[in-house]
Amino acid sequence: MKSHKVITTIAAGVNCGKGRRKNNMKKLLTGLAGIVFGVFFLTICGKGQAEAVSVVQSAEAKDTDTENHGQSGQEESTNKIMLTLGTIGTDPRLENAVEAYNAQSEKYYVKIIDYLPREYDCAVREASRDRFRMDFAAGNGTDIVSLSGQVADELGYAGVLMDLNAFLTKEDRQEKYVGNILECAQTGAALYEISPVFVLEFIVGNGDRIGMENGWTLEEMLDSFEKNGRDGSALGKGGVRTVARLVQYSIEDYVDWETGTADFCNEEFYHVLQFGKEADSGEYVYPTRESLASGTHIASCELLVSGADMQYFNWLFGDNMVVKGYPSNHGTGVAVRLEGPVGISSYSQHPEGAWDFLEFYVEGTWTEREFYVEETLIKEDFFDVFHGGFPLNRQLFEEKLDRSMVKRYMDTGEPVALIWREGDIPNFCANTAEDVEKLRELIALADRRSLSSQSVIIRIIEEEVSGYNAGILTAEQTADRIQNRVQLYLDEKK
Repeated sequence: MKSHKVITTIAAGVNCGKGRRKNNMKKLLTGLAGIVFGVFFLTICGKGQAEAVSVVQSAEAKDTDTENHGQSGQEESTNKIMLTLGTIGTDPRLENAVEAYNAQSEKYYVKIIDYLPREYDCAVREASRDRFRMDFAAGNGTDIVSLSGQVADELGYAGVLMDLNAFLTKEDRQEKYVGNILECAQTGAALYEISPVFVLEFIVGNGDRIGMENGWTLEEMLDSFEKNGRDGSALGKGGVRTVARLVQYSIEDYVDWETGTADFCNEEFYHVLQFGKEADSGEYVYPTRESLASGTHIASCELLVSGADMQYFNWLFGDNMVVKGYPSNHGTGVAVRLEGPVGISSYSQHPEGAWDFLEFYVEGTWTEREFYVEETLIKEDFFDVFHGGFPLNRQLFEEKLDRSMVKRYMDTGEPVALIWREGDIPNFCANTAEDVEKLRELIALADRRSLSSQSVIIRIIEEEVSGYNAGILTAEQTADRIQNRVQLYLDEKK
């Protein structure tokens, strides 16, 4: 069997010292108000401890012995075909989905293989990552792989992930999923990962200051800041890794994936370095109505996560709020990020079974719960409890938008907020039809994916930018170092 060179991948979170992962399972509260579910996942740096609170007991199939687990097998107790799912650390969403899938599937049984043992320190965690990479390089990886904290683009480029387009029909793209989001999730012509949920990333501001058109080039963005007498420090929620972020959302402006060539030694990238240095010279600051009115901030890096986010943007930036996207030489610059993505190993002996699980996971029906309130059977969808963001499944997507327009009230008569805010920011409650239409318009603007922050290219940029920000290197020297390292990396992958 052919082996492939696997690029370095980094698991989510950094844990130091000794640690133990704890799972407190199945917490169910019933009453007049219904049922409350909670999902909480916390990684504590320095103590090496990750705690997960899950709403449903994790799958009993979970295993920490990863010897010879790459091959699909037969589940003896059920006579089902066993599929393996590899993770590095606990993911409560996957545990709940696996348990629900195994309960309803008549043909397949998914077994979670956690490469991270329950007792670990930094050395053990790094060894777990190395083992994960080596297993996939040697063709001994699991059938299904959790790609949280991984770099699907690079794993797919290395040949160890299947192109999921092989399982998708034209009808699926048009009817089953939110089509333009699925297209944005592609890496070139291939789809290596899929997820139940997505969020959008973009720059938003007041159109009176930055123009009302969606999308802008880097030159247009810099001109807008200059006309307002401001530099990179006027970008709200900047102040950290600005250069890397700007490249993440416009990577095609600097890297030609087809030819495997990089181009960072140009005036445009020199301007990116300067803008990033200005933005990162201060602290990470949330913009306020006051800072926007005074011109301290003229735009902000934002996410679309909640059904009420458009209300917040309109409140913050005013009636002339405009989504500009991240600067790019093509398109709108509104980027898609998948949350909790999964993929299929190229070596899986039962890829059709792996896809059967992926479909189930993305459809999100496993987030539904039935319970009794005063002898009345209630069926509720808890998708929003498991996931922050918008469903990729079109039916769930439409249901989420519909629910966002329903006015709900607590026993006190106070309206239930879609977003609970603090300080001077008000709570935002049910959407209007106009709010929902604006949400649809924003989601339709998405035209790209966000390159993972764990990408080798992004990590090279972050390492080299520090010298420029410290005044040790010039923009030209910094760009030259990035160019050489990125090109070397691309050449190794040809």
